[in-house]
Amino acid sequence: MLLNDFIQTLKGTRAPVILLEGTRAVPDAHRQRLTDLGALLANELPNAVFRSGNADGSDTLFARGVESVDPARMQLVTPTAAHRRKNRHPDNYVVALSDVSAVHEESIAYRTNEATPKNSRIIDKRSEIPQLRAKARYLLRDTLKVLGDPENALAPASAAIFYTQPDPMDGGTGHTIRVCRQQNIPVFLQADWWRWPG
Repeated sequence: MLLNDFIQTLKGTRAPVILLEGTRAVPDAHRQRLTDLGALLANELPNAVFRSGNADGSDTLFARGVESVDPARMQLVTPTAAHRRKNRHPDNYVVALSDVSAVHEESIAYRTNEATPKNSRIIDKRSEIPQLRAKARYLLRDTLKVLGDPENALAPASAAIFYTQPDPMDGGTGHTIRVCRQQNIPVFLQADWWRWPG
């Protein structure tokens, strides 16, 4: 796929929201490529905003690229208000799960269970069992990144770009991909974008 093909998928979207994220473990040989892609997209799509979960690895590398162009166009959706605070650029727009209304959190919980049913106990029992609370926050955060939240000025995602090694459907990244696909949001893995801008 060419970069122009990707841009065409966003045609008609006034202010597209592009998820940029993936696995935490990124080989040294690939790290610069992710940062370069963040900068390339920020330059090529001046009306777009970009979003990640502020995790170590892929999320941070992509974000550094976007921030080199315009840090205010980088949105971070975090499981807690203090999550990796030192990793944030002061101009990033940050929304924590705790900023979300109880009503919207329940809607997010429903979509989370729908995307990854094997984790439904974690979501359904999160208020009753303290050990499940932290894990639930990460899963809910991942769903929130995709669905957005109008009350917190988070539009739904328009497209999602992932760096996944080795299994794209593993862990939180896999969950986010499933939520995207359920919401008919185009998903692009590194096989799609690795050679951009060619």
